[in-house]
Formats: sequence, C-alpha cells, structure tokens
Amino acid sequence: MSSDVVVKASWGPRPESPPRLAERWLATLGALGKLSDSVEVEWRWDVDGDDAGPPVPKDAEGFAAAVEAGGPEEDADILGWTAAAVGSWRSGGYVRARVRAGGSDEYTPFTAVLNLFPAAGGQPGPLADRLPEVLAALADVWDADTGLTYDRDLFNAVKSAYGLRNSHPRCGWAVFLSENRAALVPAGLAPRRIETAKGGLVLDFGRSTDLVLAAQRTLAEAGALKPLPVSGARPKW
Repeated sequence: MSSDVVVKASWGPRPESPPRLAERWLATLGALGKLSDSVEVEWRWDVDGDDAGPPVPKDAEGFAAAVEAGGPEEDADILGWTAAAVGSWRSGGYVRARVRAGGSDEYTPFTAVLNLFPAAGGQPGPLADRLPEVLAALADVWDADTGLTYDRDLFNAVKSAYGLRNSHPRCGWAVFLSENRAALVPAGLAPRRIETAKGGLVLDFGRSTDLVLAAQRTLAEAGALKPLPVSGARPKW
C-alpha cells in the first residue's frame, strides 16, 4: 500500500555511530510529537506481517541497541544502519518512518523518509496540514542536504517533465535546500519560506503542480539542485 504523502530528507556519506543515530531518531519522534500539538502518538518498530511490532525504546541506549541490530553486520560502517518505526495517531492515521544513515559509501542513498497514511473515511493523514514544518524539522534533525514533500503523482510529473533520475534532487510541494544551496535561491521565488536552525531553507509552493514545475526549472538553472558529486563525496553541498 502506498502512502498519501511522503516527506523525505537526503544527504551524502556521513559516518555516525548507532548512539548518534539514536539521538537523531529520538529528536525526530519528539519533533513530530510537537508538530502534532502534543497529541499522544504510539511508536512501534515496523515488522513484517500484520502484527504490531514492539514499542520503540524511549531512552537513547535502548534505541541505539535496536538501531545497531538493524545494520548489515560488518558492512554497517560502509552501508549504514536502517531502522523503521510506525506511529499511530488517535484519528486512525499513521506515519511510517524509515531511516538509513551512518555509512561512508558514496553510492548509497542516505535518507530519512516519512510516509503519511490517512485514516479510513477520507480524512487527511497525520500532519498533512503542516508538511513544510515537518520537512524543516526532519531536515534539521538529520542535517540533510536536500528534501521535499510530494505524492506519487507529483513525483512522476516532475520526473517526466525534466527526465530526472530517482536519486536526483528535485522540487516538491515544499523543498528543503541546505545552506550552500539556499544561497543560490533567487529572491522572491516561493510564497512562503522557513529558515532552519542549521542555515537551510524550506520553500513552500502549496499544492500547485504548475508552481512546482516552474520552480524546478528556476532552481535547476540557479544550480541549487545539482546532485552531490561522487568524487570527493560529502554529506552536503
């Protein structure tokens, strides 16, 4: 089942230990709780099958142990550690959070992805009215290079219009750019901007596909959406 909305942050190689990743994970869940107006959210590990997974640890030590258990053994320092959790809202909607991080391989995509699933009955998914703020929080916690919010139709529209590879930075309803990329953004491009604590910038284009397609061209021409170079790999532009 595909989600209604996706919020995604991406970056390049950045070796980090499970304890450091656990800190980022807990900060992510805490930020989502605040953006939910402190509505109680139950987070459990995402497991195969229909049964609910065990609750995620609330302490850094326990979380780090769980993250380390999800790594590919001796290659974890290269390929990174992967963990996924599902948060359930009282409305019936839920969020699946999946992160791959901590590795040094320049060809591995390191990402933090939130899939927002709506409740039954056509109600919007959790946080659907605060997507730019969710993107800003996610990108800030993971010190990301780029990020965006989108659904499948928008992703395909941008990909088709500009012939992008799936891994290439691109625009969404909201797009995040790290500090050096943000410096290339033309003045007055987006109706709304959110500055992040680490110098990045979220541009909010609302739900207009036409605005997103136009912004994609503008930002690409400005050099703000160039892929990270493989040679001399680094986490951010």
